[in-house]
Amino acid sequence: MNKIKENYKVNKGWSGDPCVPTEYSWTGVTCTSDSNNIPRITSLNLSSAGLTGAIVSTFGNLSIDRKIKLLRLNMDLSYNDLSGDLPTSLDQLSALTYLDVTGNNKISTTLPSGLQKRNQDGILTFRFGGAPPTSPSNNNNKKKSPVVIIAVAGVVVLLLIAAAIMTVVCLKRRKSKKLTTPKPNNNNRTIPQADNQVHNYANNPEPIAQVNNTGQNNANVSNPYEARERMWDFENRRFSYNDLIRITNKFQINIGTGGFGSVYVGALENGTQVAVKRRSHSSSQGVKEFLAEAQNLTRVHHKNLVSLIGYCMDGDCMALVYEYMQEGTLQDKLTNNARPPTWKQRIRIAYESALGLEYLHKACNPPLIHRDVKTSNILLNANLEAKIADFGLSRAFNNDVSSHVSTAIVGTPGYLDPEYYSSYQLSEKSDVFSFGVVLLEIITGQPPIIGGPEGGHVTNWVSQRLSRGEIESIIDPRMYGQYDINSVWKVTDLARKCTENSSANRPTMTLVVMELKESLDLEISTEGTRSGSTTNTYPHNYSRNDNFVSDVSQNSAFEMAYMGGPTPGPSAR
Repeated sequence: MNKIKENYKVNKGWSGDPCVPTEYSWTGVTCTSDSNNIPRITSLNLSSAGLTGAIVSTFGNLSIDRKIKLLRLNMDLSYNDLSGDLPTSLDQLSALTYLDVTGNNKISTTLPSGLQKRNQDGILTFRFGGAPPTSPSNNNNKKKSPVVIIAVAGVVVLLLIAAAIMTVVCLKRRKSKKLTTPKPNNNNRTIPQADNQVHNYANNPEPIAQVNNTGQNNANVSNPYEARERMWDFENRRFSYNDLIRITNKFQINIGTGGFGSVYVGALENGTQVAVKRRSHSSSQGVKEFLAEAQNLTRVHHKNLVSLIGYCMDGDCMALVYEYMQEGTLQDKLTNNARPPTWKQRIRIAYESALGLEYLHKACNPPLIHRDVKTSNILLNANLEAKIADFGLSRAFNNDVSSHVSTAIVGTPGYLDPEYYSSYQLSEKSDVFSFGVVLLEIITGQPPIIGGPEGGHVTNWVSQRLSRGEIESIIDPRMYGQYDINSVWKVTDLARKCTENSSANRPTMTLVVMELKESLDLEISTEGTRSGSTTNTYPHNYSRNDNFVSDVSQNSAFEMAYMGGPTPGPSAR
């Protein structure tokens, strides 16, 4: 850090330790203490700091500086006068999750190979001004001969002509298909003028969350031409009812039923397996909500968010076509007594799910609140990799406000944020509360609402046992003691913070991701050396009198939200 200060002559009063004492922490440096009260640098803000010249390789040495502990790092170098290439030493910053070089017109937007891969994988968010980041191989020879330039220009012109011809052909085929494709013959309820609603929505699209393939946030598109371009991509994902019949073999295999409708497994012409979620007539989701979910999922891409392949809105048939997740839901896994997941698998699933939620909260513009985070909306592929699903209740909110006033309470009983229930104030922290309940399910193997004389909401159930010192009784016995107790308790403590009644006391999803990564690393580091049961082994910071719910029997609006009491607005999903 001192070398960076000397190289750029940073005049921000940088001296001593960058994090402690807190009152003398360095300007532009944000530190966060972990569960052991060890300060870690999480943000370096040198925006508009008058930096000139190249980005020195010293930035990449932050990860090996013994005085600086990094886990996740946001680096803002925007609106300076930096120039040249991004140094390859930045690949050494494994903690780097956000890099902003916007407003540096002389700087190359070519990412080093390591950062390029992490950007493509959705781990790194890269902001820049000008053209999208390019692969390093594209810039090896910047000086091209006139002959090469002319040849390339000729090829480009030919490609444009071919693209125009293909576009006209596709439009004619689509028009012909719409005229000849029969609508499903169904005597049940229909949606009047559904196609007109699609047309109106397409010509007047509402703001949706946008992130391009570099991870860069984009402002809402207001230009009518650009809006039509967005809708062109959206329409290209549209299936007919006959397509769905062919894909699912007449809806032969039903793999589940939820609030939206039934889910069927199918296959595309190229053999790719898909899941088709078909809306039932009893679903509360209307045309507008259906299209909003479909549009959001076509624009938001992350490895821990389920991918939308397409949608159908044909007559009274409304359906979404997703990638197929072979291992079903996390809820299925936690209730499967034959093959319950190990602690390592559980914590990895929690970590990957948290990454998906963090992406919705931090990388989307405008940010998205999921509003229905639960174990049945966390899907698992063949490798048990987790992806967040079901965006039917998701809500975009303004970056300039911390909460959104909701006109109706929606969600699932047991997962509802009590503050949202009582005040109608919706925020990112509402998702955090729901995720805290998911963490408690992962730890205990219990559902959100536990039956029996000692039942109730899982937060109260856990609190009562911890207050009596019954530590082992809250851990899922189907893990047979095969876990690092400190790793379990780090996650338990995190779940308690996430389910605080006051949203102000809950962590952000960024901090949740940080804590879960540490817990996963701790479990992995001790996995090979562990043998036998961990019974009666307690974490160093545990107290038998450590209560986190002061009144577990108070029958309040909070408890009603937990238990799914009478809620205003639409019925819970």
